[in-house]
Amino acid sequence: MDTIRLTGVRANGTHGVLDFEHERAQPFVVDATLYLDLTAASSSDALTDTVDYGRAAKEIVAVIEGVHVDLIERLAGIIADRLLAIDPIVKVDVTVHKPHAPITVPFDDVAVSITRAREAQGGVAARSATVSGGEHAVPSEAGTHMHTAVVALGGNIGEVRSTLRAAVREMDGLPGTQVTGISPLFRTAAWGMADGAPDFLNAVVELETTMGAHELLAALQQIEADHGRTREHHWDSRPLDLDIIDFDGQTNADEDLALPHPRAWQRAFVLVPWHALNPGARLAGAHGGLVADLMAAAPDRDAVKLDSEDWMLGEHNYTCEPESEPVSRRAVISMDSTSADAERLFREVIVSIDGMPGNQVQGISPLYHVAHFDGPDAMSAVIQVETKLSAADLIAALGSVESAHDNIVDLDLVDMEGVVADEPHCRVPWPSAREHASVLAPWMDMDPNATLGGDPVSFLLAMAPDAGQVGLLTDNWILSGNLGD
Repeated sequence: MDTIRLTGVRANGTHGVLDFEHERAQPFVVDATLYLDLTAASSSDALTDTVDYGRAAKEIVAVIEGVHVDLIERLAGIIADRLLAIDPIVKVDVTVHKPHAPITVPFDDVAVSITRAREAQGGVAARSATVSGGEHAVPSEAGTHMHTAVVALGGNIGEVRSTLRAAVREMDGLPGTQVTGISPLFRTAAWGMADGAPDFLNAVVELETTMGAHELLAALQQIEADHGRTREHHWDSRPLDLDIIDFDGQTNADEDLALPHPRAWQRAFVLVPWHALNPGARLAGAHGGLVADLMAAAPDRDAVKLDSEDWMLGEHNYTCEPESEPVSRRAVISMDSTSADAERLFREVIVSIDGMPGNQVQGISPLYHVAHFDGPDAMSAVIQVETKLSAADLIAALGSVESAHDNIVDLDLVDMEGVVADEPHCRVPWPSAREHASVLAPWMDMDPNATLGGDPVSFLLAMAPDAGQVGLLTDNWILSGNLGD
């Protein structure tokens, strides 16, 4: 039997028996060996004859970040079941590592390994699939074939950018589905509607799915409904509109789902973002052709304007001040102290920060030692919090915590999701963090995929001038004290 191996798939989850493990996410690492017959793939060079290991990795991450379980044995079993649901996998070996398990003696790792094989009925794997959505769920018509679809997104009511971002994430989370491309965001004046109708925001995504076309349509309509879309009036403002533009290049005149979308060939608000995503795209059908040519001839071409290249990353707040509506953002805070009692002080600081209204600590790094040539050595760590405080208010709150500890602990707001500011008392991201291994090393340990100002923290750490002055002290320091004291 042939194999595909995935090693070191990482994500954070709230799994464990202890109460605090239900609340505080910690890292889990998974290794998986997938058993399947690769004879056809080795000859055809076709993805459909093998397994998309990117999809397999996403299934693993979805389980880790999903519903809490007490035992990593159970976590391993759920992962195995998810992987076995992917054809043509017939057997899996799954190892779940819990490197920060709450063990009071020194250790390197805790891992559980299981082997599971697909149960067959009459020589055929027994499995079924549904699209989530309660009474709207429909049985899978997809089988095992991977399809390619182009979906147009639009809306002009409410928090449209947030709605569109959520819709992309929800499409990516559909069973057997992976979003493979996302266009820039474009703005188009509302056409054929009452004066004063808000502009539309539009984008296009490409995705791969094992769903059939009608099954995908039902799932998209459920996403629309979940975001408040109603269909009393066809040509009207709406919070979310999702249309299948192309599905495997198929052409049909189905009353429920005509393919390709019958009006896509003359809609610049579809063609322009599709071309931006895929300049070589082609629309099938009687009115088809290169999207670039159709876009140039579309009557509303000049009405479509670029709105944002990086809209999926969220909105940037270019000030440190509070926004009109509180926004929950992730923030990274560094802790540094030369005190011999720094470990205990850091624990107290974490309790103080977690107790601030609107704050929740979500991640705590290992503890690091920092050697200083021109002064006493120090200890450092970083934490990640979810906060509704503005950057300015959070910085002020950190200053109050410092004062309460006689300023022997240095606290800095290193980064805050969606905030870019350079004000005298509020600089986000913290400019000098890029050069301090005392910040970068624990941050990378806490989140190996972290970035700062668009650069991977791992890269910045490799370039940091003081990289040789920091060293790991302990992974388990937070467990040696009681955070509730």
